Amino acid sequence: MANVAHFLEATAARLPQGKALIFAGRSYDFATIEAQAGRVANGLAAAGYGPGSRIALACGNRPGFLAAYYGILKLGGLAVVLSTTLRERDIRFQLEDSGAEALLTYDGRGGTGYGEQALAAAEAVPGCRRCWVIPAAPEASSTISGYPSLADLMAGRSDRAPTYEYGPQETAVLLYTSGSTGRPKGVELTQPNLVALTRINQALAPREETRVRLISTPLYHVMGQVCGLNLAMLSGETLVLADGFDPDEIWRLMTGEGATYFVHMPIYYQYLLEQAQRVDAAAVRRSLRLCATGGAPLPAGLSEAFADRFGAPIVPGYGLTETTSIVAWGGGLSRAGATPTTVGRVVPGVEVLLDDGGNLSAAPGSQGEILVRGPGVMKGYLNLPEVTAQVLAGGWLRSGDIGRFDALGRLDILGRADDKILRGEEHIYPAEVETVLKAHPAVAEAAVIGVPDAYLGQEAKTFVVLRAGHRVGGAELLAWLARELPDGKCPGVVEFHPALPMTATGKVARHQLVNLNARIAC
Repeated sequence: MANVAHFLEATAARLPQGKALIFAGRSYDFATIEAQAGRVANGLAAAGYGPGSRIALACGNRPGFLAAYYGILKLGGLAVVLSTTLRERDIRFQLEDSGAEALLTYDGRGGTGYGEQALAAAEAVPGCRRCWVIPAAPEASSTISGYPSLADLMAGRSDRAPTYEYGPQETAVLLYTSGSTGRPKGVELTQPNLVALTRINQALAPREETRVRLISTPLYHVMGQVCGLNLAMLSGETLVLADGFDPDEIWRLMTGEGATYFVHMPIYYQYLLEQAQRVDAAAVRRSLRLCATGGAPLPAGLSEAFADRFGAPIVPGYGLTETTSIVAWGGGLSRAGATPTTVGRVVPGVEVLLDDGGNLSAAPGSQGEILVRGPGVMKGYLNLPEVTAQVLAGGWLRSGDIGRFDALGRLDILGRADDKILRGEEHIYPAEVETVLKAHPAVAEAAVIGVPDAYLGQEAKTFVVLRAGHRVGGAELLAWLARELPDGKCPGVVEFHPALPMTATGKVARHQLVNLNARIAC
């Protein structure tokens, strides 16, 4: 089976009336989702597209995403899945870079005008010759004048469409990196990547913990696709979609729909806790069984605080778009002796070595750049053969992340190799500093970067956002940090800001930090 669209097809045959999706108070069964995907595939075929056609999909978390995504894959197309936070210029770049031949876009959310920007970008790309709009309901008319809707694409088409069998090296899905360190790169994922990693994720948790998946993680992100969408279709689970992140809405869906599973970046769990004053904790405890996270270190005490209130700990994991999600997972492991940077053990089917200047090791205590080998490792970066050759050297993916195995074989993520700050003879990894800083009661967010220093070569500069109602001086905070960190790891400069630039997936956009000017008095 070399197509994740087969997951939906098989489950629709087995559980046609099973509850597949809940969105905006409306339920969709598996047979309905499969029929919509079939009509999309047939509509695209009638429009002149077929296997290998590059079809861009820019859609929030709504039912039309499923119809379009699986429809493109049933056709054998290459799904170019775009972030819904991009501006027109960036959308145009990704459409041009990917060679997109058509665009299915949603109208936007909250008055953002995303749809208009996406359509304007498509109009400026000569090869992108057809566009369709995806409203909140798949059968609805277009909400943008002059453009047909998803319903128009599906109109009059058969529910049944054969599911294409991709070759092992055919690119099926193209996802662009978040750009947290610079210009996004197109990550080429194959169906064997997607199928294998969906199955690996399925084995990580028992069914009773995942039977109702509440997903507000964007479906354009690999976490949303693998840990939400494809897993639910494979296992016959219910997918509860939230389009965007509103803590009050998440809590309402969690209790109202009986969610057993939730996944998001660590910062969003912090937001949930901060907005939990009126939440019925007993109602959450009745259903919620597993909370997963990844993409950033888990702040000290956050998992314990969440578990104390709602009964389910937050389980960390580590993965990359380039590895089709999961590499290491902390589920089922004791947190004894773990640090905020501990993400768990390497999952079955995946291999990790740590490269310390050419010395490769997986032994406890080893440290170095994380190298990954396994079925999820990407085909390569689109249009970047030299970068691909560097990153995939010797059959291993060079992640660019620095890791360390602890005495129990668990992996700690210390930061990016290119983020390492060389202050004289001292080596400072920002993630180590940031996770300690976030344990300070006054600190809401923190990021550390290297800045030029005439004497030391580099200095570690810290950007801090304080919690509402808290005040602390820079010298006081640095003194506290010096007591908490090993010798030689404390930054020399701290700067306070009301907010830090973030990517759409909740990571600090480090390449933008040097441009911050606003400060707040402390």
